[in-house]
Amino acid sequence: MLTYVLSSRDLAEVRFAVSPVAEMVLSLRALRDPGRFPLQLGWVRAVQDKVPGLDWPVLRWLVNDTMGSPDFLTPRPTSPLTQLADELELIGKTDGETFGRQIRAVNGELPAELTMAKIVDALDEYWRAVMAPYWDRMRTLLSADISYRGHVLTQYGTGAMLNGLGPAIRYDDGLLKVDRVSERSRTERIDGRGLVLQPTLFGPHAVIPFDVGAEPLLGYPPRGQAHLWSVVEPPSQRDLAQLIGTPRARILELLTHPRTTTDLAGELKVTPSAVSQHLQLLRRTGLVEPQRTGKQVLYRPTELAVLLTGAEPD
Repeated sequence: MLTYVLSSRDLAEVRFAVSPVAEMVLSLRALRDPGRFPLQLGWVRAVQDKVPGLDWPVLRWLVNDTMGSPDFLTPRPTSPLTQLADELELIGKTDGETFGRQIRAVNGELPAELTMAKIVDALDEYWRAVMAPYWDRMRTLLSADISYRGHVLTQYGTGAMLNGLGPAIRYDDGLLKVDRVSERSRTERIDGRGLVLQPTLFGPHAVIPFDVGAEPLLGYPPRGQAHLWSVVEPPSQRDLAQLIGTPRARILELLTHPRTTTDLAGELKVTPSAVSQHLQLLRRTGLVEPQRTGKQVLYRPTELAVLLTGAEPD
């Protein structure tokens, strides 16, 4: 068990983040022991044909028999918008002492042929082969969970939010206790360092740093995983039109790339003001988002719209 001690100030500064690289590294657990991850078997089955071609002489050193991984592979994210490229760059800058010490701590040895460059290359290949095709779906669920936790926090307070993170996580009177994560119990103070809460699909109960005294981080299981890999056919254009209306369905169909209101109006042969009204409704319902480029405002479909339509934007 790990117990985090939080002051009132620490509680006020709890924040959420999503880490693409952490999901990638932790997903190695599911490939190594699928039986421990029944909710992710859909993903495991989907990637089976790609698994043999991965760089396992390197990847095998990134997770051990007890599902531990070196902390330098899962740097503490700073935002729900953390990008994989930034995290891989940060991993690549790990100093030699930390690299060797953490690999030995996790595996009991440091193979002479294992280098940081090989690890970064192996992870990049792994991402493109088995994570990138499914990341939009994963990230949508993780982001939705953060939105839900934020609602609980604002409505009921930090304590209620923390107590709802999962069966292995309990909070009471300044003590956040995390069970089922390590054989030896330990207590650590946050002491103003900030506690980052990170939803992860590959817990399955909770995830904590491997090193004692590492930057405070708690991975927890997000809601909705049971249906993440359900195979559902995307709605037809007719179904989508019945759901949101023909003009708005047509706008989503046209947003294969970011477009302006005027551009869409010309395509649809209607006035820009009519398109603007539809876009505002689509924006309020989370189906499109604006992005400003100079003096122009371009609209693009959100991840929710991509999941709804089944069409990937260019």
